[in-house]
Amino acid sequence: MNCPSISRLTASNVMVLFITFLLFLVSTNAFAASQSRAYNLNQRPAADVAAQIRDLYEEVNVTVVGQKIVARGETRLLDEIDQIIQQLDVATAQLRISVQSREDIGGKRSGGGVNLTQNNTSSSRNIINSNTVTISAQSKTTRSSGNRERSLVVQDGQSAQISAGQIRSLPFAARGGRNPAVLLQLVETRSGFVVTPRMISPQNIELSIMSFEQDAPALPGYDTEALMTIRQVQPGQWVSLGGVDRSESRENSGIVYQVNSSENRSSEIRVRVDILP
Repeated sequence: MNCPSISRLTASNVMVLFITFLLFLVSTNAFAASQSRAYNLNQRPAADVAAQIRDLYEEVNVTVVGQKIVARGETRLLDEIDQIIQQLDVATAQLRISVQSREDIGGKRSGGGVNLTQNNTSSSRNIINSNTVTISAQSKTTRSSGNRERSLVVQDGQSAQISAGQIRSLPFAARGGRNPAVLLQLVETRSGFVVTPRMISPQNIELSIMSFEQDAPALPGYDTEALMTIRQVQPGQWVSLGGVDRSESRENSGIVYQVNSSENRSSEIRVRVDILP
């Protein structure tokens, strides 16, 4: 008889068998709790929406079949995905990007001088000499300003390049997330801005601004070619991309005159995004 052998096997493996049974029950319950659900999309490409769903729900298995998204996961998560897809599956909004270049020039010129005029008159009896001293002063202030505006219609999420007050749409999709190095390799110019508006709601727009500078001052230990800023703005709100202020003064003087002049020049570039109906 092998009863002792059976007794020894049962004693040594009873814990292993018990744990295996528990794992089987847990996996069975998890399989029963998860389910598959299909979502049909009518407005947006299914692949684009599926990529956003994968970023939000890594624990859910998401596949694309034509214009259909198939997701497998917990019922609670599938219900959330259903609501998100309803919000995302809308027609792509059209946005108008307006760029305004403003320049103000102000100047002031002041000076003074001394002028000596000598008059000589003569007659039959004597000669008369007279000197006239004239003191003059002048002051002149000038100011001029100008605005130039350009606009461009783009799709939601499409990028536009702004350089030297001009704006043009980029013929490629802005990829790379929030890494400006990807665009740096694709944009021809190395000076200007690349703006990417994304509509969050009818009252809010996420505006990504990438600033490129070809001749940026070198800093020890840094190798910076582009900077990125992300802001949430309201439709129709002007946002400053940057500006330059320059001031110059000159002085000319001589023995009997002195002239001072100064000039202030400021320029600014602003951008505005409007949602088209």
